Amino acid sequence: MSADRTTTPEGDIHLFTANGVHYSLVRELAGEGPGERVLAQRHTPGGPGGLAVIKCLPPAARMAERRRMLEEARVARRLDHPAIARVLHVDTRARRPLVVMEYVDGLALEQVLRRAVRRHKPVSERFAAYVIAQAADALHYAHTLKDGHGRRLHLVHRDVNPSTLRISKHGEVKLTDFGAVFTRLPGRQRTPAHTLKGTVGYSAPEVLSLGTPEARSDIFSLGVVLVELLTHVHVLDLPHERPRTRLSGGFQRLLGKLWPEKSAWVDPARLGDRASRLHARDVEKVMAAVSAPLRAVALQALRVDPAERHATAAAMRDALRAFLAATGQPYGPREAVEEIREVISMASQARGEMETSPEYVPHEFRNGRSVRH
Repeated sequence: MSADRTTTPEGDIHLFTANGVHYSLVRELAGEGPGERVLAQRHTPGGPGGLAVIKCLPPAARMAERRRMLEEARVARRLDHPAIARVLHVDTRARRPLVVMEYVDGLALEQVLRRAVRRHKPVSERFAAYVIAQAADALHYAHTLKDGHGRRLHLVHRDVNPSTLRISKHGEVKLTDFGAVFTRLPGRQRTPAHTLKGTVGYSAPEVLSLGTPEARSDIFSLGVVLVELLTHVHVLDLPHERPRTRLSGGFQRLLGKLWPEKSAWVDPARLGDRASRLHARDVEKVMAAVSAPLRAVALQALRVDPAERHATAAAMRDALRAFLAATGQPYGPREAVEEIREVISMASQARGEMETSPEYVPHEFRNGRSVRH
């Protein structure tokens, strides 16, 4: 994108103009995969129009990468849900194909989790239930989306993890990044053989064994996130589990032959073996200090057999919202912001220093200003 940048008289770095909206550079963003990601300021005829994330492929991008970006954009433009980041503009015919998406000004759940680990105390059960329920609501919408003829598109996000869930500075939960989406749209880009999309550490066993992803694969991923929020333990990396020299089932044949698009801490076949052997007693042991209703939600979401998981993401959402209702106290965006402030403050105190992370943290998470809804 750098070759397309120009400097305006005001000193802003102008990136491009589309549909009467001017985009200027704010800062570059880290990200995996080909091309660049930058944060940009939108300038409309009426003034500043908010921030946006621009994903831009390199000029020499392969045709497969262009088609994948087009497919992501085609899917994302159909999604209209308050808990899903919106696509604002797509240009796949330009010299440098790009997608412009809504920027969720806040923190990735991964950043909140990292600070909770630093303070040696998980987030509250209500925070975890609120965030995962909102994510499940977004997933149910995506899973049940239909085309213009009323046919189900069978969308599967395939990359549900703490980095693709964001908490806005106003406490809203947003599901982001449909770059690994599976769909049955006509002309969809097929995944190359033995290639794994998404973050494999959160993938369901049927995905890791190269089976067809389904809606309940996303539910498994959401269950992994739920357990991690409540315990700081990743269920595919259990502290009491000993490494196996020989894998079970077909995973021995897949050892060294699975190619994750995102880096993994261990061979994906070993992760698949662990996921396929995940037992209820393992989850029970890790979640011994968690209340029974939330343990029950996690246990069902993490069943090895997809048919034994929640029938839909909506069913998982409803179970979590029932837990929140039973607490007798409201929990929503305002409470989420207040808890994130506390997590950041306590994490800093645990290190005996001010919050000095190089990551951008909105001031709404740093001080006592009121939260706008």
